[in-house]
Amino acid sequence: MREILDTSSPAKPAVLKGADLAGANLRNANLEDANMWGVKMVHAALTNANMKGVYLMRANLIGTDFSGANMADANMMDANLIGANMENATLTNVNFMGADMTVVNLTGANLRGAILKDAVLKGANLTNADLNGADLTNADMKGVILRGAKMKDTNLMNASIEESHEDDNQVKEKRTSILQRIFGTGH
Repeated sequence: MREILDTSSPAKPAVLKGADLAGANLRNANLEDANMWGVKMVHAALTNANMKGVYLMRANLIGTDFSGANMADANMMDANLIGANMENATLTNVNFMGADMTVVNLTGANLRGAILKDAVLKGANLTNADLNGADLTNADMKGVILRGAKMKDTNLMNASIEESHEDDNQVKEKRTSILQRIFGTGH
């Protein structure tokens, strides 16, 4: 896989369609415009990765760490992101339509212009997230945390919103508990 990443360039993006990258360490990787349709990348580490324009439609990304990653303009339609960490990630104009983002950590994430139509954000932590201009039409936001979230010109038509007032420790415990049920570990 390292060969694929080392030879990829803007003119020739990586093609990892359907690959099994479970547990992979791709910190700081350059995956710009990569085709990762349907990839299985559960519990992987993509901290600070360049994933601008990446195609992750229908990908299984449960428990993956995208903290600090640049994922602007990515397509993550129908992706499974349960328990993922996207803290401080750049997610501008990302298509999350239909994605399952249950208990995802989006603290401080930039989601300006993101499409979250029909997305499931149950228990997601959006503390200090920038949702200006985002489209959350029909989103399921039960138990979501919105402390300090910016939501100017955000489309919330038919969104189901029930804000939670849990503290940070309670939120982390809930996320850890769900991941333990999935993986049998606390990662």
